[in-house]
Amino acid sequence: MKRLALMLSSILVLSSLASAKEIAARPEISKEVVAEPVVVQEEVVEVAPVVTPAPVITPESYITLRVGADFATRYKKATFGDALEARNMNDKSGDDWGGEVALEYLREISDSNFLVGGGLAYQRHADVKSANNNWSVGRYDSIPVYVTGKYLITNWDGFKPYVKADLGYSFNTKSGDFNYKTNDQNFGSGKIKDGMYYGAGLGVEYNNWTADVMYKVNTAKLDMSNSGSEKMDYSRVTLSLGYKFNL
Repeated sequence: MKRLALMLSSILVLSSLASAKEIAARPEISKEVVAEPVVVQEEVVEVAPVVTPAPVITPESYITLRVGADFATRYKKATFGDALEARNMNDKSGDDWGGEVALEYLREISDSNFLVGGGLAYQRHADVKSANNNWSVGRYDSIPVYVTGKYLITNWDGFKPYVKADLGYSFNTKSGDFNYKTNDQNFGSGKIKDGMYYGAGLGVEYNNWTADVMYKVNTAKLDMSNSGSEKMDYSRVTLSLGYKFNL
């Protein structure tokens, strides 16, 4: 009996030891749940830069209609005949009145204050003042075709002072005859030839109005049929008022 009890005890002890080893060999299962890392990928959206276009500056251009009146009118004195029998045809100062009507086109160069263009005018010159009663004198008028330039100096509260110059060709037309006749000398009748036209001066703009004062010259020659030719240049100071029509 003792042996049987001893054997049973030994079997129980060995069984307990084996069970303990098996439990020790098993991995411990953690109850903690480890979440897998989530990778967040950011989407990069490229925004194109906003480009503001540069303002387009249109050069100024306009047509000006001008009317003017002549002051301090002068003619170059013409003398015909030989040294002993020379005859002055006219005095230097003009007589009566002179004036003009002109149409001009001007356009600004790039973004500057300088404008260039062209013009056409009808100029009624003052009468020629005869030197003596033996001369019969008329006058000549001019139709110049010219280039013109204007430089705006500044802008002062809407007032724009400027300098201006003209240069062109003058088509001269005679109004009245030029002749001299006495019992001993006959110079015949006269004919006016074309010449140059030029002028320069100052002015001011305000809104669409312009006003300027210019010194102007039309060159010409008077051909007498029996006595050669002499210069008959016409010079004066012209005060003009104009209005601009923007294009």
